[in-house]
Amino acid sequence: MDESGEDLIAFRNKHYQIIVPIFLIICIFAVIANAIVINALRMTRVRNATVTLILSLTISDIWTSSIVACSLLYNSYLPIVKGTYPNPCFSLTLEMLRTGGLITGTLHLLLISVHHYIGIIRPYTDKQKLRTVASALCVIAWLSPLAVLFGLASFIPEQGYHDCMNVEFYHSRLFRMSISGLLILIFLFITWCYFRLIIILRSQAHHWKASRSAQKRVSRENKTLTTTILICSSFFIGWAPATIHFTITCDTCELLKEQKFRVLFFFSCIQLSFILGKSLLNPLIYSIRIPEIEQQLEAMKDKYWAPIRQTICFQSRKSSSLKCPSIRRNLVNEGVLERPSSTEDQSRAVLSTVDSPMKISVYQNGETLLTPKEDKSFDNLLTDNTEYL
Repeated sequence: MDESGEDLIAFRNKHYQIIVPIFLIICIFAVIANAIVINALRMTRVRNATVTLILSLTISDIWTSSIVACSLLYNSYLPIVKGTYPNPCFSLTLEMLRTGGLITGTLHLLLISVHHYIGIIRPYTDKQKLRTVASALCVIAWLSPLAVLFGLASFIPEQGYHDCMNVEFYHSRLFRMSISGLLILIFLFITWCYFRLIIILRSQAHHWKASRSAQKRVSRENKTLTTTILICSSFFIGWAPATIHFTITCDTCELLKEQKFRVLFFFSCIQLSFILGKSLLNPLIYSIRIPEIEQQLEAMKDKYWAPIRQTICFQSRKSSSLKCPSIRRNLVNEGVLERPSSTEDQSRAVLSTVDSPMKISVYQNGETLLTPKEDKSFDNLLTDNTEYL
């Protein structure tokens, strides 16, 4: 049974007042989380192709969350709840940016998989050259989808920016199937790359079974492979519902054409939840699976949380005379030896004040009693010599 116009307006107004602000808050959290990861990457002082690709992918997550927030606010919340009239050209621009961001993120995953493949097949490739190539390809991944989409919107007669009220090309079956087909092809190629890498790593593990150093290298490669697969999986799971929704809601698609608005609204909420969940999940993967980022996040936590904790404890002592737990350990002074960047002298090491159980130096009367060697089991994914994610 079809929904009456008044019931539909009331339903949209009621639910948009609740759902849209929730999604806007999630978008803000996603932007903040990814911005923290970018700051952690900057603090690592590592500059190579891996960092370049992760940095660009993280920026794309910020871009996606920001565009989704702007689109929800401008195209949904304000017109339905506040009764404003959106500018059709600006609404079209937001849709072009959102679709371009989807393709850009997928292309970044493709670049990461190819970089990972090269890092294992040819581990001694010139690192500076790889970084230069990665930077150039990231620029292409950002600009090419937007150039094509805005080109279509600008050059189709009587549509797009020639007449912003007419955007039939964007809702056509051909356009949406083309976008979906491109994404599927990219993911199939990524899957093939990692399937090949798994076979290669298993073969290497069997061939180098007697060599301890070779086994460590294979173990490190398996760990980086797992990290990258997690990132790709989060992206695939995050964007799969949105891609399906984008495909089946074209003007000539009959699957959902006669369905109630409530069905489409529910499905839209699901696909938005997956998109924003992906943007929140990636920083968590980076912080857990990449040791350098984890170290810098711990350093940032100590830097900004310690003064707050001191203040809280000071106020607590004044009010209840309870002893505040010491922030620093009394017996040992812990530190992390930061690896220098690839352009610096590899023999240099800078002592950091980040608390970490991996590096401990014990002092007595100004003399160093114990400085353990670097724990080689602590895999540095960003600064490894083979330089893959």
